[in-house]
Amino acid sequence: MKYHFFNAQILVKGSIIKGDVLVENNKIIYVGSKPPKFSPDRKIDVKNNILMSGFVNAHCHTPSSVLRGISDDLPLNEWLAKIIPFERAMTEEDIYWATMLGIAEYVSGGITTVEENYGNIIPIMKAYKKASFRARISIGFPNVKQDLTNTLKWQLEQVQNFGFKPVCFAHSIYGTNEKNFETLTTFAKQNNLPVSTHLSETLKEVGDCSVKYKKTPVELLEDYGFLDRQCTLYHMVHCDKDDLKIVSDYNASIITCPSSNLKLASGIAPLFAMQNAGINIGIGTDGAYSNNSFDMFKEMFLVATLEKANLYNASILRAEQALDMATKNGAKILGYENLGEIKKGNLADIILVDIQKPHHYPHHNLISNLVYSAKSSDVYLTMTNGKIVYENGQFDIGENIEEIYKNCLKIKKRILEE
Repeated sequence: MKYHFFNAQILVKGSIIKGDVLVENNKIIYVGSKPPKFSPDRKIDVKNNILMSGFVNAHCHTPSSVLRGISDDLPLNEWLAKIIPFERAMTEEDIYWATMLGIAEYVSGGITTVEENYGNIIPIMKAYKKASFRARISIGFPNVKQDLTNTLKWQLEQVQNFGFKPVCFAHSIYGTNEKNFETLTTFAKQNNLPVSTHLSETLKEVGDCSVKYKKTPVELLEDYGFLDRQCTLYHMVHCDKDDLKIVSDYNASIITCPSSNLKLASGIAPLFAMQNAGINIGIGTDGAYSNNSFDMFKEMFLVATLEKANLYNASILRAEQALDMATKNGAKILGYENLGEIKKGNLADIILVDIQKPHHYPHHNLISNLVYSAKSSDVYLTMTNGKIVYENGQFDIGENIEEIYKNCLKIKKRILEE
C-alpha cells in the first residue's frame, strides 16, 4: 500500500516541521514540504495534527492485561506471590486472548513495538503475528509458567520461525539461579544474541544480594559475564555511581518503568545520573498488573518530572529527551536501527496525535504538549510496518475487539473461580 500524509505537523529530530510524509509498502520514502509526484492508494489529511514515530515499549509482560487490578496496593514481593498463582492458571488460549487485549491497548495508544518478557511464548507470538505487530521476544528462564523441558535452542528456533527478534532473558538474580544464568550467557554468546534481566528493582533485592554475595546486583552480573554482550537491564531503581560506571563501561542499556516502580513502592530510578554516565535509556510500561495500563504518554510524563522533584531542579530531563527515550532510544536498544524516527528509509511506524482538543491549546510548544499534556486517547491513527492497525476507534489486528473483550471476561471468571 502507498500512503500520502499531508497537512501534518511532523516530529523530526526533536522539532516540528510542517509538511508531507510518503509511505510505500513498509518504508517511509519521503519527508518534507515539497513531495515528488506520487500515486498513493490513499491520501490522509492530518489536519494540522501531529505525525510522529510510534512508541517503543521496551519492557512489558503483555498477557498481564487480564490480571489488571487483581493484586493492587502491595509491595513487589507480596504482589508477586499473589500474582504467580493466577498466571499459572492461564492456559495457552488464555495467553493468546490476553495478548490480543494488550495489542489492542498498544495500538490505540500509539505503541508499535514492544520487548516481550513472558513465559509460554508460542500463543504470544501467534497473537503478534496475526496482528502484524513488531516485538522482540524473550527466551530463557522467567519465574512464571513455562515448560523448561523445551530447550533454549527450541525456543530460539520458534522465535526465528515466527519472524521475531530474540533476546535471552533471565528473570532476575532472585528468580534465576546461577546455573541458569551461566547456561543463558553461554547460549547467548554461542548464538550472538543480546541478553536482558530485571535488576536492582527493590531495596530488598539489593540488600539480599549484598548479604549473600558481598556484591551489588550489577557487580554480580559482571562476575557472571552477563554484561559482556549487548545487555538490557530493566528498572535499575537502586544503584550507585559505581554500578552506573560498570553499566556504562559495558555499554549496557537501561529501561525505566516509572509507573510500575511507583505503584509497587520500589522507588524512583536515578535517570539524571544514568544520563550523565552516558547510558542509553528507554521506557517500558512493565505489566498491566503492576501499572495498570500500557500508556506511554503517562510514562513519558513521569520520566520527565520525577527527577525534577527528586533533585529539586526543574531544568533536567527535558520533554524532548523523554520523547527520545520513548521512541528512538528504545528502538536502538531493541536492535532496530531504522525505527523510532520519521525519516526517509525508516520503517513506517507512524502515529497521528489529535491536538485539536482543549488540553493542547493554544499550541505554544507542541513538543512540551506531547509529554506534559497529551493522553493516549489523543492517538487516532496507528500504522505499524506500513499497515494501519488502528484508526478512529476501529482495529485491524486480526481479531474483532468485541470478541477479544468477550474471551477476556471468560478468562477473568474462570481464573477467579479456580
